[in-house]
Amino acid sequence: MKRFKKSVQLSERETDFLRRACSDLTYKQIAAEMHLAERTIDGYRESVFEKLNVGSRVGMAMEAIKRKIIAI
Repeated sequence: MKRFKKSVQLSERETDFLRRACSDLTYKQIAAEMHLAERTIDGYRESVFEKLNVGSRVGMAMEAIKRKIIAI
């Protein structure tokens, strides 16, 4: 069972990325919408994965919903 951190501190940009990543947009489309390089988006993804203790986009979305960071 994975360890659950009660509170996670996400930056405003990480939260914006997370909201977009919980949609059907590709990472390339997210980069274009946020006016950032794809490498920057990769960095946000890795950071959010680590903070939420997940290893996939689906896991990231599920954790964001569980933690009420993203509402469905």
